[in-house]
Amino acid sequence: MQVAYIAVGASVCLTAALIEAWLLVVHFSSENSPLAKLIPGGKDLLRSHIDYLMMAQFLFIFYGLYRFMSVTPPVWVVVALCFGSFFNPFAFLVRAINPSFLKAPPVLFKLMLTVSCVATTVGYGATAWMLAHAALAQ
Repeated sequence: MQVAYIAVGASVCLTAALIEAWLLVVHFSSENSPLAKLIPGGKDLLRSHIDYLMMAQFLFIFYGLYRFMSVTPPVWVVVALCFGSFFNPFAFLVRAINPSFLKAPPVLFKLMLTVSCVATTVGYGATAWMLAHAALAQ
């Protein structure tokens, strides 16, 4: 059952990417728009958008592979995948809103980024190994 949460995580990431796509349209349509002033870091907004698209794609692929190969990941893998996949791109969004984080990020931001990177690495790494093991066992 917990594998279904990977599809939910993918859907959340895809929804975030779609919202950011519209923010990008508004942002780049006029440098004087209120949104361009609210989100001054257009390049980081674009990075966040692309990262959310990639994370959604990976999560949907892994969800399908888990189902296809009848592998049930442990809860900690699902949590790591979903948490890391959401918060890694979110860091780019935070930087887009507050570009000063590029030069002097607060400790809480660095902690969030570190935890999300570790979670992503652990979740995706464990998934790769579990699916490879299942493929070789067939």
